[in-house]
Amino acid sequence: MTERNGKTAYPKVGVWFDIEAGDIHLSIEGQGLSTVNANASSARGNPHLFKKLAEVLRDSGKPHPTITE
Repeated sequence: MTERNGKTAYPKVGVWFDIEAGDIHLSIEGQGLSTVNANASSARGNPHLFKKLAEVLRDSGKPHPTITE
């Protein structure tokens, strides 16, 4: 990745799928935990981001939710 304007940060982020809750969890260095799910009507819902993170987990060989095209 090329940084063009000095505005981009590259924090260390951990991502894992909580099978029981159905959420993807994010641990952001210095910021704590957050979650995202596929339910657009949920406060934590972001179907687009959920799918992208699910693909990252799948491509890394980690447990992930079912990915629908």
